[in-house]
Amino acid sequence: MKLSFSRVDKFNHGKIDGIYKILKKSGQNMYNEKGLYHWLRPYPINLIKEDCEKKEVFIAQELETMMYLHTFQLRFYLLKGTKKIAEISKFATLPEAEGKGIGKRSMNFIEDYCRDRNTTKITLEVYDKSINAINFYLNRGFIIIGSKPTNHFTVNIMEKEL
Repeated sequence: MKLSFSRVDKFNHGKIDGIYKILKKSGQNMYNEKGLYHWLRPYPINLIKEDCEKKEVFIAQELETMMYLHTFQLRFYLLKGTKKIAEISKFATLPEAEGKGIGKRSMNFIEDYCRDRNTTKITLEVYDKSINAINFYLNRGFIIIGSKPTNHFTVNIMEKEL
């Protein structure tokens, strides 16, 4: 399977719709299969468009079928004026494409992309009941550095030095 990663802007309606579909189906699947409810309400298209202005939003497309299979967002910021940090959010794979190495390939892309931008650390937050996701990140070299409550659940804060 050959994947192409592309950055999405707020005017690319086809890719915005693809992201919405991935996030919606992924959220429904996490609820139905694992009882995880944190993404059950679909992430609105208007917020995806706003994210395209504030963050770097990506979508992965399988080149043979041209299907959109995976999405993630990156936000870069400086820590203490010198260290460049990347924060990953909305990391999701279309349920029917899970288990095919797409998440691993996306993480490889993210790490290379961040290194090319002189980023020293990647951070993310993951729902503390998402055991599969936590194990995925631990196997990629992330460590849990803490946790924090949100309005409805608790997230683990994870990071990886590059």
